[in-house]
Amino acid sequence: MNEKILYFKSWVASKYINLLGDKSYDFKSILIIKMDEIGDLVTALPVFYNLNILYPAAKQTLVCKGFNSIFFKHVDYVDCVNNFNEVAQNTYDLIIDLRGTEATLNYALKYKPKLRLDRGSIRFKNKFSGGQKNEIDTNMAVIQPLLQEEVIWSNKVVTKPLEHSKVDHYLALEGALPFVILHLGARDEARRWPVERYAAVITHINKTYSLPCLLVGGPDDKEINNQCLALVKSKSNLNVVGAFDLLEYAALCEKAALFIGNESGPLHIAAAQNTPTIALFGPGVRDVFYPKNDKSIIHHYFLARNHDQQTLENSTIFSIKTNEVLDSVDRLLS
Repeated sequence: MNEKILYFKSWVASKYINLLGDKSYDFKSILIIKMDEIGDLVTALPVFYNLNILYPAAKQTLVCKGFNSIFFKHVDYVDCVNNFNEVAQNTYDLIIDLRGTEATLNYALKYKPKLRLDRGSIRFKNKFSGGQKNEIDTNMAVIQPLLQEEVIWSNKVVTKPLEHSKVDHYLALEGALPFVILHLGARDEARRWPVERYAAVITHINKTYSLPCLLVGGPDDKEINNQCLALVKSKSNLNVVGAFDLLEYAALCEKAALFIGNESGPLHIAAAQNTPTIALFGPGVRDVFYPKNDKSIIHHYFLARNHDQQTLENSTIFSIKTNEVLDSVDRLLS
């Protein structure tokens, strides 16, 4: 189904359900749907934290992709389910649809919770009031009808001493403190800043600040990291793909002097942990996925028109010059 049509149908469905619903808001069971990628899930974390403050006795059930379940390893009030069919026969007092499908919409209409809040309604309204907002703001707008005075805006990933201990042990063995994190990858090639420019940035950091760089990412990023390091003279830098899981990576970010990378999950985790970040954007709408911490510098260029039609050949990420990024590095490290 067309995304805009789904937004409209979702808005109508919530209006209908909530008109008939129970206004007591005494919720005991909450279903949250967020079938999205890593960065999208990280920007939604304040929703879960605030719901727990509002309804501490309620159990939150999250439907998400399997790799995102790890973010709730230390959040005992959220149960993660990776297949919507596992909960499709249950009923819930409150349904919060942060990124669902036509099937999840039909489910809500069939079982009719006391209240349904949804991202589609917010996106539909935003079409007529200035366009898309930052993702953290959009997710918080979904639960705005429930919020009281005490509001958590932080989307920091919850880590424990176990993750920090593993990271500390690794860094001690490698003698890599302090350090800078770089992420060169992205699912879309049009969002990847050139490897040669990253190599120039790493060389500058090595020479000017005597800091090693740790190159992170998923299994698909291992080769591009090695290509980059082959262009760098210093051997103090490390390709750490495979060394850490996502929670350990979040702990790693908390110890880093700086993160530099393309728009991606690793960027959003670094920003959530309040790490100083230099974020490089290609195709995409202004502000929507920008880090919200006050230690971030954004590099993002725009086409005069048809920005959403960028390809690998015309991506504006190539408009970001090496010297611009070096200036940002100096600003944040010095």
